[in-house]
Amino acid sequence: MSAGIDEIASAIRAARQAKALTQKELGQRVGLPQSHISKIEKGAVDLQLSSLIEIARALDLEVKLVPRKALAAVEGVVRAHGTTVETSRALNLLNEQAQLAERIKESFPDLSQIEGFQNAIRNIPKLSFDAAQLKALDEALRPAKRLKSLLGAQEDAAKVARLLEEAISSLKHFRNSQVHAPLIETGRQLPAYRLEDEDE
Repeated sequence: MSAGIDEIASAIRAARQAKALTQKELGQRVGLPQSHISKIEKGAVDLQLSSLIEIARALDLEVKLVPRKALAAVEGVVRAHGTTVETSRALNLLNEQAQLAERIKESFPDLSQIEGFQNAIRNIPKLSFDAAQLKALDEALRPAKRLKSLLGAQEDAAKVARLLEEAISSLKHFRNSQVHAPLIETGRQLPAYRLEDEDE
């Protein structure tokens, strides 16, 4: 498998996971069987351009040919908006927390904090995550991870309620820092050079 095909296959897989789609669901959107989507993501088939364009659009991506001289600038812009791999990991973490909230609700249906925890998860902005934001989200989820370890043991509701409140507070803090970050950090999101700097 060539490096280019491998890169495209990985990008398709990461973008699909970031949108929380199964291979079957993506296949249904573009009229291909799940087995073919699986082969595409492994780089095991010679992907037709028409299929690539269909798959890209189903994943909110676009296929463009970029002049080699402009590639560094384009990659810089993509990095500034986060990568699909980090975004996919972040969405997976949030999905895990949503499932955890459901499990807590089953075990402790009378806890009022559960709804607050679910809302805090839902209110995380659906942004493109970069490595720093992914790390910050992971830190913000520490109290929630302690909650997960409690579910196996027969813990009292008061302790679970306290941890839920910590988790809510931590997620709200993360959300606020992400919502206000672009106002502070716009300077760091510039590419290495602008496309118009190229020689004519």
